[in-house]
Amino acid sequence: MNDRNDQYPTQHIGGTIMVVMMQVDPEHEDEFNRWYDEEHLLERLEIPGYISARRFKLEEGTDGMLNFLCIWELEDASPLQSEMYQQQRARMTDLHRRANEVIKARARGIYHQIYPPTGAFEDHSGFHPEAVGE
Repeated sequence: MNDRNDQYPTQHIGGTIMVVMMQVDPEHEDEFNRWYDEEHLLERLEIPGYISARRFKLEEGTDGMLNFLCIWELEDASPLQSEMYQQQRARMTDLHRRANEVIKARARGIYHQIYPPTGAFEDHSGFHPEAVGE
Protein backbone atom coordinates (compact mmCIF):
# COMPACT_ATOMS: atom_id res chain seq x y z
CA MET A 1 0.00 0.00 0.00
CA ASN A 2 1.29 3.45 -0.88
CA ASP A 3 1.90 6.02 1.81
CA ARG A 4 -0.69 8.80 1.50
CA ASN A 5 2.16 11.34 1.55
CA ASP A 6 3.46 9.88 -1.72
CA GLN A 7 0.09 10.50 -3.40
CA TYR A 8 -0.60 14.07 -2.35
CA PRO A 9 1.58 17.14 -1.85
CA THR A 10 2.49 18.31 1.62
CA GLN A 11 3.31 21.78 2.85
CA HIS A 12 6.68 22.35 4.59
CA ILE A 13 5.98 23.47 8.14
CA GLY A 14 7.74 23.12 11.47
CA GLY A 15 7.47 19.89 13.41
CA THR A 16 6.58 21.54 16.72
CA ILE A 17 3.75 23.78 17.86
CA MET A 18 3.42 25.68 21.09
CA VAL A 19 -0.14 26.29 22.21
CA VAL A 20 -0.66 29.18 24.62
CA MET A 21 -4.06 29.86 26.17
CA MET A 22 -4.87 32.88 28.33
CA GLN A 23 -7.83 34.35 30.15
CA VAL A 24 -8.29 38.12 29.95
CA ASP A 25 -11.34 40.03 31.15
CA PRO A 26 -13.18 41.97 28.40
CA GLU A 27 -12.35 45.38 29.89
CA HIS A 28 -8.62 44.70 29.42
CA GLU A 29 -8.68 43.03 26.00
CA ASP A 30 -7.65 46.11 24.00
CA GLU A 31 -4.41 46.61 25.90
CA PHE A 32 -3.69 42.88 25.98
CA ASN A 33 -4.25 42.58 22.21
CA ARG A 34 -2.11 45.64 21.53
CA TRP A 35 0.80 44.11 23.46
CA TYR A 36 0.41 40.70 21.85
CA ASP A 37 -0.02 41.97 18.28
CA GLU A 38 2.36 44.94 18.30
CA GLU A 39 5.16 43.67 20.55
CA HIS A 40 5.04 40.02 21.52
CA LEU A 41 4.43 38.41 18.11
CA LEU A 42 7.03 40.55 16.36
CA GLU A 43 9.61 40.02 19.07
CA ARG A 44 9.26 36.22 19.21
CA LEU A 45 9.24 35.81 15.44
CA GLU A 46 12.70 37.44 15.34
CA ILE A 47 14.07 34.32 17.07
CA PRO A 48 15.49 31.75 14.65
CA GLY A 49 13.35 28.60 14.72
CA TYR A 50 10.04 30.42 15.21
CA ILE A 51 8.10 30.08 11.95
CA SER A 52 4.66 31.61 12.45
CA ALA A 53 1.92 32.45 14.91
CA ARG A 54 -1.86 32.58 14.73
CA ARG A 55 -4.14 34.06 17.40
CA PHE A 56 -7.72 33.12 18.14
CA LYS A 57 -10.49 34.28 20.45
CA LEU A 58 -12.97 31.82 21.95
CA GLU A 59 -16.45 31.81 20.44
CA GLU A 60 -19.10 33.48 22.58
CA GLY A 61 -21.14 31.03 24.64
CA THR A 62 -18.33 28.48 24.98
CA ASP A 63 -17.68 27.82 28.64
CA GLY A 64 -14.81 26.19 30.49
CA MET A 65 -11.97 27.33 28.22
CA LEU A 66 -9.52 30.22 28.37
CA ASN A 67 -10.64 32.97 26.00
CA PHE A 68 -7.43 33.63 24.00
CA LEU A 69 -5.33 31.11 22.10
CA CYS A 70 -2.08 31.51 20.20
CA ILE A 71 -0.61 28.70 18.13
CA TRP A 72 3.09 29.18 17.52
CA GLU A 73 4.75 27.08 14.86
CA LEU A 74 8.40 26.23 15.47
CA GLU A 75 11.03 24.11 13.74
CA ASP A 76 11.53 22.33 17.09
CA ALA A 77 11.55 23.31 20.77
CA SER A 78 15.14 24.63 20.75
CA PRO A 79 14.22 28.34 20.31
CA LEU A 80 12.80 28.26 23.84
CA GLN A 81 16.29 27.53 25.19
CA SER A 82 18.06 30.11 23.02
CA GLU A 83 19.94 33.07 24.42
CA MET A 84 17.77 35.42 22.36
CA TYR A 85 14.61 33.98 23.95
CA GLN A 86 16.07 34.40 27.45
CA GLN A 87 17.06 38.01 26.69
CA GLN A 88 13.57 38.80 25.42
CA ARG A 89 11.96 37.32 28.53
CA ALA A 90 14.20 39.44 30.77
CA ARG A 91 13.34 42.64 28.88
CA MET A 92 9.86 43.85 29.85
CA THR A 93 8.28 46.98 28.38
CA ASP A 94 5.62 49.01 30.19
CA LEU A 95 2.95 47.66 27.83
CA HIS A 96 4.10 44.09 28.50
CA ARG A 97 4.01 44.67 32.25
CA ARG A 98 0.47 46.08 32.07
CA ALA A 99 -0.72 43.26 29.79
CA ASN A 100 0.86 40.66 32.04
CA GLU A 101 -1.06 42.05 35.03
CA VAL A 102 -4.46 41.48 33.33
CA ILE A 103 -3.85 37.84 32.36
CA LYS A 104 -6.01 35.94 34.87
CA ALA A 105 -4.91 32.43 33.87
CA ARG A 106 -2.62 30.83 31.32
CA ALA A 107 -1.65 27.42 30.05
CA ARG A 108 1.09 26.43 27.64
CA GLY A 109 1.93 23.18 25.93
CA ILE A 110 4.58 22.19 23.43
CA TYR A 111 3.58 19.51 20.95
CA HIS A 112 5.80 17.52 18.61
CA GLN A 113 4.27 16.42 15.31
CA ILE A 114 3.63 12.68 15.02
CA TYR A 115 1.82 12.41 11.67
CA PRO A 116 2.69 12.91 8.93
CA PRO A 117 6.40 12.69 9.71
CA THR A 118 6.98 16.03 7.95
CA GLY A 119 4.75 18.66 6.38
CA ALA A 120 0.99 18.73 6.68
CA PHE A 121 -1.46 16.10 5.47
CA GLU A 122 -4.03 17.47 3.09
CA ASP A 123 -7.08 15.33 2.34
CA HIS A 124 -7.63 15.15 -1.40
CA SER A 125 -9.58 11.89 -1.30
CA GLY A 126 -12.99 13.43 -1.91
CA PHE A 127 -14.32 11.64 1.20
CA HIS A 128 -16.92 13.70 3.02
CA PRO A 129 -18.43 12.13 6.18
CA GLU A 130 -21.85 13.72 5.63
CA ALA A 131 -22.22 11.74 2.39
CA VAL A 132 -21.78 8.34 4.12
CA GLY A 133 -24.98 6.26 4.12
CA GLU A 134 -26.84 8.39 1.60
